[in-house]
Amino acid sequence: MSKLNIKIDLIQFQSTLNLLKNSIEDFEGYTKRFRNHTRGRLDNFNSDFISIVDSLLDNMKDDMSSDMLDELRWIYAAADGILQSMKQVDDELAKSIKGASSS
Repeated sequence: MSKLNIKIDLIQFQSTLNLLKNSIEDFEGYTKRFRNHTRGRLDNFNSDFISIVDSLLDNMKDDMSSDMLDELRWIYAAADGILQSMKQVDDELAKSIKGASSS
């Protein structure tokens, strides 16, 4: 029976993690600013439905986006922990191989 090897490109893994982190930061800013930014833009409008839109914005809750952000942060932290462990093992193996070859 042959052994299975796991090959992971750590640079690509780090790049993907950076993309996830940037996405979390983008989404986080959007959810916090959306209501305030939108509400401020309504101030200059004169229309019957502005009060309805304002009320809708008032009733929008960030509960769902907050939960999703928490889950994304957890995924990022877990994946980052895995990456750091893999880098540590890779460094230790490299030192071991270097030490064995210089003997």
